[in-house]
Amino acid sequence: MLEKVLLVLAAISILAICAIIFSGVVTRAVFNWSMPDAEILVRDLMIASIILPLAYVTAERTHIAVDVFVNLMPKAVRPWSDLLGSVIGFLVLLPIAYGGWKGFHSAWIDGNYYYGEFDLPEWPGKLAFALGYAVFVLRLLSLVIIDFKAVFNRGISDPAP
Repeated sequence: MLEKVLLVLAAISILAICAIIFSGVVTRAVFNWSMPDAEILVRDLMIASIILPLAYVTAERTHIAVDVFVNLMPKAVRPWSDLLGSVIGFLVLLPIAYGGWKGFHSAWIDGNYYYGEFDLPEWPGKLAFALGYAVFVLRLLSLVIIDFKAVFNRGISDPAP
């Protein structure tokens, strides 16, 4: 459920990016005026639109994969391949999630803001990054457990369904 909420927030972020860029182009062309801090808003919304859906994509197992090689593997090896990918993904992304949390915490505590016309705070973009990666890492941890059970409950000699 949380992953679907983050997916919807990412879609809303994309729509907001489109609205900001469209209105920026129109106001510049028609009124010769640019929207203040539009670059900052778009940058933070891009983070949300890219990072927030990662857990959903992982839950659906729809990451880019080299299907040519996966389809050539014996069915008994595929669960091991899934387990290896989940473990490596979890271990690689754990420090990124930790760094995202530290960045958000620092921006929140210090009250950092972007220098611009509105002095927008830094923490919303950093929160999107930290939250997206935290849920992503938790999903990978659940896949490690699921893949581990799939490998060791079925055994390597039993063919996958």
